[in-house]
Amino acid sequence: MKEIQDFNQRLAKQRKFSTILVGVLLASGFTTAVPMFNDSIKHQETLFCNAKTECRFSSIKRGISYLIDKERRNQLFDDNIHVLRILPPEDDKAFVWGLVSSLFLLTAYAVSKTLTDSQEKAIHSQFKLLKIKALENDLLEQTHIDLFEFSKQNQAEITKQAIARQTSETIQAMKSEAELQLDHLNGQLQGELSLKSHELQISELSKQIAENLLSEAETKRKLDKLNKPMQDTKQPTADEQLKQSLIDALKAHEDGYLWKIINSLKPLWLIGNQGSGKTYTATAIALIRKYCLDAPIHQLIDRHATGDNADVWKLLEATSKAESEFEISQAFDECCERWLTRIKQKPTTKQQVIVDEFTNLKSLCGESAIAFFKMSLTDTRKAKEYLLGITHNATNESFPDGTAAARKAGTILLEKFSANGETPLFRVVVRYGLVDEQGNNLDDVEKTLPDWFHPEKIYQHFNGKPIEL
Repeated sequence: MKEIQDFNQRLAKQRKFSTILVGVLLASGFTTAVPMFNDSIKHQETLFCNAKTECRFSSIKRGISYLIDKERRNQLFDDNIHVLRILPPEDDKAFVWGLVSSLFLLTAYAVSKTLTDSQEKAIHSQFKLLKIKALENDLLEQTHIDLFEFSKQNQAEITKQAIARQTSETIQAMKSEAELQLDHLNGQLQGELSLKSHELQISELSKQIAENLLSEAETKRKLDKLNKPMQDTKQPTADEQLKQSLIDALKAHEDGYLWKIINSLKPLWLIGNQGSGKTYTATAIALIRKYCLDAPIHQLIDRHATGDNADVWKLLEATSKAESEFEISQAFDECCERWLTRIKQKPTTKQQVIVDEFTNLKSLCGESAIAFFKMSLTDTRKAKEYLLGITHNATNESFPDGTAAARKAGTILLEKFSANGETPLFRVVVRYGLVDEQGNNLDDVEKTLPDWFHPEKIYQHFNGKPIEL
């Protein structure tokens, strides 16, 4: 109780001191603000009268000089007044006193606010302290009661044990010699039974532990056997990682149209003017099929295989090449025979055939070229051979007559473009051969090639310099 009284007295002293200080600051603030309410104190004044009247007594008027000067800009007003005298301000530091007044008033507010906040915190702290002390008193009282009850229980238990012991000793003293011997024999028998029972329990527990260890070892062995092939499959090789990264990039590019074309067994024909990059695009597609689809280049049919296109074709490492007119005609015939043979054998592996400048080969090789093209429309898919052809356009000049409908139904036609006849563009148009998710044909679809779609970059991707996809 004394602590609460001391606390109240301390708060009262603080409030008294703060009230006096705030009163002094307010009085000082209002006193120093008085000059701010009188214009004559703050500003320079001008005495003037009407020029048409006698300037005496009540006809003399006064006004703030800078306001009179503004009015005197009006020529009519200036002509009708007569300036008598300029009165200087009574106190040119009136604005300074205004600032000092504001400072006093703000200080008074800060002192009052500080006192209010500090006393509010002190009151809350005092309440918390009183609550804690009350809880401590309750805890001490409860602990004292618990100790008293515990002491009573222990005393009662000791008294019971003493009475029971005295009763047992009295009964034992009353027994005869024969009864004592019988008790001794019963005690020995009970001891042996307890010992044997303990040994039996230990034996049973040891047996159970051994069975558990054996079962655990067997289970672990089976798990290791099951997990070993799973771990092997979960760790792809470096080549598989390179393949998957390139496939993922193709699938992510413009709804994966390019991967659908590359993965399809339909004959793929590239058309475009000179300088559109048909050969480079064909080489890039062939390399992706080689590395990602495990389809090596079995045959390269090109009149310039070791000439103008030698630098780009060398990346393919074709098994055989046909360059002369005779070799090309023979290669066309071999393709037709090979496709029939592979269809009968139902092959599990894939391979590629690349034909360049088919526009000219049609006229040079005649029936061999025509038969080759017509059989490619149906046999390449069953023989699991990717046919990649290059020609100038999609007219009958490039393809055999009467195959327009079959071409549209059974091939993919991709057109390349150039900017000026020399610089290839990334722009391509899929003329036909693609379908949407519902199976509808997609004709004349504008697409683009990725900026990394170049044979050199794809070759290096699988030979020590992966592409940053």
